[in-house]
Amino acid sequence: MHPILKRILGQRELLLQMLISICVRVLGAFSVFVLSVFVGRELGAESAGYFFLAFSVVTFLAALSRMGFDNTLVRFIGSGLVDAEWANIRTTLNRALLLAGGLSSVFAVILFVGSGFIANVIFTKPLLAPVLQAMAPGVVGLSLFTLLAMALQGLHKVAPSVFVINISANVWVVIALLVFHLETPVSVATAYSVATGITVLLGCGFWLYFAKPAQDQPTIQWSTLFASSMPLWIVMLMSQLTQWSGQFIAGVYVPSEEVAQLAVAQRTAMLTSFILMAVNLVVAPRFAALYKQGNMEGLERLALMSVKLMVLFAIPIVAVMMFFPSFLMKLFGEGFAEGGHLLQILAVGQFVNVVTGSVGYLLSMSGHEKDLRNTVLISGPLAIIAAVALTPLWGATGSAIATALAVATQNLVAVFWVRKRLGFNTLAVWR
Repeated sequence: MHPILKRILGQRELLLQMLISICVRVLGAFSVFVLSVFVGRELGAESAGYFFLAFSVVTFLAALSRMGFDNTLVRFIGSGLVDAEWANIRTTLNRALLLAGGLSSVFAVILFVGSGFIANVIFTKPLLAPVLQAMAPGVVGLSLFTLLAMALQGLHKVAPSVFVINISANVWVVIALLVFHLETPVSVATAYSVATGITVLLGCGFWLYFAKPAQDQPTIQWSTLFASSMPLWIVMLMSQLTQWSGQFIAGVYVPSEEVAQLAVAQRTAMLTSFILMAVNLVVAPRFAALYKQGNMEGLERLALMSVKLMVLFAIPIVAVMMFFPSFLMKLFGEGFAEGGHLLQILAVGQFVNVVTGSVGYLLSMSGHEKDLRNTVLISGPLAIIAAVALTPLWGATGSAIATALAVATQNLVAVFWVRKRLGFNTLAVWR
């Protein structure tokens, strides 16, 4: 076959996979949105605020528990798939699950035992304590099913990966809301913890179905995995602070109703970046494979093509958020429409996240985890400092500005490192 024809057919196949990924990711984003709507409408703004604040705490602890193995799994499984190194692939996941399972269990116990201190002393919201206790087991479930989803992503199993990481737990909670008519944040938090356990079992089932038996002995070393995951652990920690520190600081300074407005605004704004996440599901393992093969031209071509596709899909979504923010926020029930301006602010930050492209994956999949670490060591502290400075002045609005500023900064700095290390600019979409 002629090389040019082969390239065209290869791009068509890749584009088709990206479009399939986007469609599946739409379902995932829709499930997140539906869960937020149900929680908001069933619990009301004040009670929903307790649930969303507890959810942010659980999300942060689960991310910390994974020790940076999210992208490490994608990288090593994606590159190992090229040469069918199934022993290394299986060993990598097993070690990640072992470490994350142990650490997340410790964090879950600490959260359960220390819920009173966290609720009363840190957030000064006594009613938050039982919600934290009910959601504490979710730290373990969320940590484990996220790693299973990332492993499936490394195997190029897009639909199962998205189902595990974005759809399953949300769907189970919505079903519980409908069937059992849950009316308190504690009962919804309990449902979420149970849903994460079910999702872990589903993730294990998918992995056992798709992973092939190992025909050789594993050669990958703990030191190799830690050399990749440790910088990414810092990356994960700082990225989580970038995303959630605004809500944490708001939980200290503003009423529960405003925390709920900020939480649903952020979850809605993040629908913009679902395009980025959908494309990453397809391209991240290919980034690792292309870099391993030394195909820098193919790496650049794939990166720029993915940016163009993401911007194309993201523009109409952002436009709706910018022009009809109150309408979208009103969907969550009474007391949420006043947070329309929060949605506009956060949507800008997420749009910058999209237009800069898959810069985080480009760095981590090419072995430049330390550069990614240095990037988030700027954005993470910036998010905290900005939130501490702006929230007491402007309330939830200040928290939203701090989050948007930090998200934009993180991605623009990563663009610089991609240009320096890999030799191309992801913002040059005209190429």
